[in-house]
Amino acid sequence: MQRTVVLLKPDAIQRGLVGEIVTRFEHKGLKMVGLKMISASDALLEEHYSHHKDKPFFDGLKKFMKSAPLVCLLLEGIDAVDV
Repeated sequence: MQRTVVLLKPDAIQRGLVGEIVTRFEHKGLKMVGLKMISASDALLEEHYSHHKDKPFFDGLKKFMKSAPLVCLLLEGIDAVDV
């Protein structure tokens, strides 16, 4: 049994796809054991995307990631990371 974290980015919320995405994971046999909505701070984004920090698109990436909340899912199941 494995657990994995999935982040649904702002466009998933803006396009009304959160329910469909969760349903697809459930149909694959994964169980949702946690869900949280967050607004990403600059500090969180700089840590999470530290490998992109010096790239020219980084400011645009931060702006996009702050344009709406993120949905954080904790999923559990057999081979959850691969699924």
